[in-house]
Amino acid sequence: MFRINDSIVFQGKEYTISKFLGQGGMGYVFSIEEKNGNSKFALKSLQHFLPDDNNYRSLINEWAQAQKITHENVICYRGFHDGLSEPRTPYLIMDLAEDGSLEDFLLSQNEFMEESVCLEIFHQIIDGMEAVNKFLVHRDIKPDNIFIEKGVFKIADFGLAKIAEEKTRSKTFKGWGTDPYIAPEAYRAETNTIQMDMYSIGHVFYQIAGMRHAYGTPDDWEQAHLTAVPKALNTVNANISPKVSAVINKLMAKRPHARFKTWDEVRQELICASHNVGDHKSAIDNILQKKILRDLKAEETLSAEKSKEKELKRKSDILDFQFKNEIIQPLNEFVDDFNKVSGSGSTMNMNKVSAKGGLDLTSNIRFDQKSVRIWFHKLDDSDVIKRYVGGLRSEHKLLLRKPTLHGRDILAWGGIVSSDKRGLNILLVASENDDYGDWFLLENTHSAFAPPDDNKPEPFAFSSRELVNEIQNIGVMHIYSLNVSPLDIDSIVDFISNAF
Repeated sequence: MFRINDSIVFQGKEYTISKFLGQGGMGYVFSIEEKNGNSKFALKSLQHFLPDDNNYRSLINEWAQAQKITHENVICYRGFHDGLSEPRTPYLIMDLAEDGSLEDFLLSQNEFMEESVCLEIFHQIIDGMEAVNKFLVHRDIKPDNIFIEKGVFKIADFGLAKIAEEKTRSKTFKGWGTDPYIAPEAYRAETNTIQMDMYSIGHVFYQIAGMRHAYGTPDDWEQAHLTAVPKALNTVNANISPKVSAVINKLMAKRPHARFKTWDEVRQELICASHNVGDHKSAIDNILQKKILRDLKAEETLSAEKSKEKELKRKSDILDFQFKNEIIQPLNEFVDDFNKVSGSGSTMNMNKVSAKGGLDLTSNIRFDQKSVRIWFHKLDDSDVIKRYVGGLRSEHKLLLRKPTLHGRDILAWGGIVSSDKRGLNILLVASENDDYGDWFLLENTHSAFAPPDDNKPEPFAFSSRELVNEIQNIGVMHIYSLNVSPLDIDSIVDFISNAF
């Protein structure tokens, strides 16, 4: 670990660590001064690392790549020490920007800036990002990582950068960005592209012009990036034209392919905004403003669909978990216990759960040429009870009602069916207390109300399509007796034991 007044040798010259500048996710940042000269640089140390770790090697590779980037609007990386020799701390030497960060600059602003001032900053940042993205995807763009030196804005801190187009599927010790600026696709661990950086820059531009984050201060940043839609920037800062607002909206588009392909496209679109100064400016702004509102409405529709998809996926995953954990897993344990006793000559086999028919999951237990099939179906919009109402003189109306048990929605159902066609049904019913369902067992037999004419053995399991109509007959006089009780896994084990 470095301390003030420590000395290091860099490119044949001795430097003294003169000042502590701050702490980041990877380590500490200091300013260093040449002992017998006037040179000043910034030193960023990496405090925790394993020399043989893939993440460490990747970072060193990124530092080497970053040294190739030379541009007025980029903090220049002068060199690095890999920590494999003394001193045993990897560090990076970079140019020192002494006028603070964009974050500091924004905090000092008391009123909205004019569009021309914003555009001047935007173009500098675009130029810097274009230079960076020729070699790296930065992945941690934010106001804190953009520095100012004598009025020039400079992109800095490639600690999270990834070589362009590389794919990473896990969060490394370096993290994956800063919550308010992470692109939606980063949460899905998709391929790193410059469109990720464009998304972050869009939010930085919005913050520069709007003096606030596009999404405010949400409790759940991931949900905000995936589904939230910001107000049009020109309605936040009246100095901003609809054209510039539209460009920033496109940078912040949820889908990567809906953003710009290159930084020059962004540059040219912003240049177009400065041309809107003629006699028709008002009419042009009016048309562009209406287009912005339509685009935002479309984005809101897409976000609502994404929210619905995410919620449906969450509920579906819970149902899968309950089936596998509370039905299949105990039966697996029963099969394992049986095989420990039966010996290799009398093995019972149970295959893994497999998906069948979209929402359906199935598994099979086999022993001595007999089998028991276990199936599970998650209810969807097609699993409804259909009933027509209306008198002779009125038009019939179709009513759709979701299957229920004791007034509670049925989330999923299934069956345990032996090779001789006997079976039981299982029901997963919405809980009154949490997102997890409660299990019930349905044992079906013929009633005395009508003689059997369907050759169903007893007890028997209804198919999923039969359950849609038969479930409403629980507790009523009917040709079948449907007896429902809280599910005890031992009842299913007993059924299976009788099936073999």
